Amino acid sequence: MELRIDRVTKKYGNKLAVDRISTAMDYGVYGLLGANGAGKTTLMRMICDIQTPTMGEILLEGTPIRDMGEAYRDLLGYLPQNFGYYPDFTAWRFMLYIGALKGLPKAAAKEKSMELLQEVGLWEIRNKKIKTFSGGMKQRLGIAQAMLNNPRILVLDEPTAGLDPKERVRFRNLISAMAQNRLVLFSTHIVSDVEYISRKIFVMKEGQIIHEGSPGEVRKAAEGKVWECTVTAAEADVMARKFNVGNLRNTEDGNVLLRIIQEERPTADARQAEPVLEDVYLYYFRE
Repeated sequence: MELRIDRVTKKYGNKLAVDRISTAMDYGVYGLLGANGAGKTTLMRMICDIQTPTMGEILLEGTPIRDMGEAYRDLLGYLPQNFGYYPDFTAWRFMLYIGALKGLPKAAAKEKSMELLQEVGLWEIRNKKIKTFSGGMKQRLGIAQAMLNNPRILVLDEPTAGLDPKERVRFRNLISAMAQNRLVLFSTHIVSDVEYISRKIFVMKEGQIIHEGSPGEVRKAAEGKVWECTVTAAEADVMARKFNVGNLRNTEDGNVLLRIIQEERPTADARQAEPVLEDVYLYYFRE
């Protein structure tokens, strides 16, 4: 299965939200990494056929998705940033309701809902109202409803935003497990959420994909640009205003260890460090 994006552009009046993006995906997890306003949501909504490109095409196995209509949407699962739910519905009732909207037979909807609620860890509280759920529980319910039609393409827009670290880890593991036989596109501005589970990462800025590759390949963008140096506390304050500081740690002797991302050596005694994906993010999105 190949989902191909061919020179896709989206304009809103004079604003260019997505600018001539071309790439291809098949199976596995693909991370879409970028700051808020980079164009991630617009791109994902076009992939979900919710919005139409101003120019360019999105094709599944060579066929434009706009020509496939319902046949394409039957292959698709989508979790938007803020998915809609009825707060007084229980998780069980909500899943059956979504199943009916998706045209699933009642018996099949019940069986699949039971399977998915167990998979996302909500089966024991299936009869509790959604308004009593934590943010992480609601997001797990969101991914369960997106999976009801057993989609081949799963699109998740900022699914871990606002979750605590434990819930984010749980959600990442859940996404990784679900990606074995499908394409999962997962957008975020939280670097750690894509670093460990993505087969490929797209770095998106100002409507363009400015870098793409495996996590290791993307990290190479910051090679030779990450520096560490130890300075006094007073010097650290000055350097934090002057340089792109990715990390600052107090040492036992009262000094400060700085991690700086930039092209030039920041101080005479600064030493190069091995880049991590967060360094790449700070390199591209300093502002």
